[in-house]
Amino acid sequence: MNEVASVSSGFVNPNPPKPPINIPGSVLYNRPNFKAAQNNDNIDAFIKEQEKARKSAKKQQYFSNFVLGSIALGSLGALAIYGHQLGWFKHFKLDFKDLTNEKTLDQMALPKSQKSTANRITTRIENYAEMIKKGGKKGSAMLFYGPPGTGKNTFAYGIAKKFPNAKFIEMDISKMNSMWRGESEKNALGTMEAAVKYANKHPKEKIFVFIDEIDSVMMKDAGVNGKMSNDMLNAFKKGFNKLTDQENIVVIGATNLHINPEKAMADGKFLDSAMLDRFAQKVLVDLPTKEQILECVSKFYNSSERDMIDAALKDNKDARWDKIAEFLSDKKHSTSFRKLTDILGSAAESTPVGKNVTFEEIANAIKEHQQNLNASDAEIQALINSLK
Repeated sequence: MNEVASVSSGFVNPNPPKPPINIPGSVLYNRPNFKAAQNNDNIDAFIKEQEKARKSAKKQQYFSNFVLGSIALGSLGALAIYGHQLGWFKHFKLDFKDLTNEKTLDQMALPKSQKSTANRITTRIENYAEMIKKGGKKGSAMLFYGPPGTGKNTFAYGIAKKFPNAKFIEMDISKMNSMWRGESEKNALGTMEAAVKYANKHPKEKIFVFIDEIDSVMMKDAGVNGKMSNDMLNAFKKGFNKLTDQENIVVIGATNLHINPEKAMADGKFLDSAMLDRFAQKVLVDLPTKEQILECVSKFYNSSERDMIDAALKDNKDARWDKIAEFLSDKKHSTSFRKLTDILGSAAESTPVGKNVTFEEIANAIKEHQQNLNASDAEIQALINSLK
């Protein structure tokens, strides 16, 4: 057939064209090689060579992609670490405390001086704009100081509850400390800036920022960690100024340390004077007086949730309560509200099942807490004898 076809032009073609070659589609992508294959007698060898070349090219591409991907991931990791240190990715969420179950100022056993202070504080907050026009100090910032367990937190909650639209933020300085150099400062500053942003968006709300153990960022440190400590103090001052510049923010700091320089010198712990000056009011929340203790036990035992109480205990005018309050209010016993609550709780736990709490259990509970009260055996025995 080929020879016949080749004579159509009048002569015999000595090199007639070869028939089409069936080459797998895997090598058809390379058209020059495909044409060359038509002149190659060893088609199988050609196909194998092309397939080997294709696999080698794929391996090289995979390797290149892996190298480029590793470089990209390493760069992103380094950028993430750098951004973490600078606080690029940190979101400061504000947690508002629910004050529903906290006591109001009227429910607290406050001395007259503290009630007067509470009224002055709330009046100042309510009439802030007028107070500024009269020459009052800008910013609503107050410092509660006094021994542990005297109710500084509770007092702050009570003041906030005077305002129906109040939001209460508790800053925990201890949770802001970080292993990252400089991040503790960013944590404190970031939280305070978040509070300012919220206050700007909600001008009709009163935002209370409560900073417990504020002395942890108010103390000058000249020791080994002095640089980091003072960096934190400087960052805190910057954030504190932003808070007090906001009209609807009230800052309340709390510390167990003395603010009196002479007493602080005796303890060897000095609060930064520039930071102390930023508080418009400094309120002593001291150990409870005899009158406060009597009022506290009356409210405690006359509560509707406590009905297994001897009738005599509910009467704070009972002579035995007077002797107990006299003993506990002695400053050398350092009886805080927290200690008083612990004593009353111990009395409940030591009362036999099915029986009411009596003065006997109260006396036993005081004896149980003798060490916490710094009381001698003779003092405890004298009190117990007076209650019989």
